[in-house]
Amino acid sequence: MYPLFVNMKNKKVVIAGGGKIAYRRLLALLKEEADITVISPTAIDEIVQLANERKIIWHQRPIEHTDYKDAFLIIAATNDPEVNKQIAQDASPHQLVNVASDHESGNVHIPSFFSRGKLTIAVTTEGASPSLAKAIKEKLEEIFDESYEDYVSFLYEQRKKLKEMDLPEKEKKKKLSELLHQFIEKEL
Repeated sequence: MYPLFVNMKNKKVVIAGGGKIAYRRLLALLKEEADITVISPTAIDEIVQLANERKIIWHQRPIEHTDYKDAFLIIAATNDPEVNKQIAQDASPHQLVNVASDHESGNVHIPSFFSRGKLTIAVTTEGASPSLAKAIKEKLEEIFDESYEDYVSFLYEQRKKLKEMDLPEKEKKKKLSELLHQFIEKEL
């Protein structure tokens, strides 16, 4: 498994299924400004509301292969494991496919994660125990609280300033390291 963070802004995402799992996946992608289409004969109220607000597109019908032929990411989250598996089999080898009912059928796992501004921490067990991944994530959320959002932004700004300075690369790294260690000693 190769961990990777992907910029999803304006990327076409097709979600097969309109239940709670589809909704959870959808929310995270919506925050990342993905272009989301949900295809499902029925959908929970939250998905219907997002469609009514024109934040997503919802097609109220069963999914067809042509629905996802040009999608960047496909999420198969129907309540029928066979349909989910078929979606994964029909997808192009160049498409990213997450199968909610069987992690081995897809080629992408969606980790349990949280963000603090520019800091994102993700945990996966590669489908072995989503509950364990969630529990670890919750512990990490306590350790890396909201104060990290401001601190990471501060480090980002300092790094930008240092990059513009006419200093040897070694000196720039030393200054960033000093800023980091001051915070770590104080916080951890």
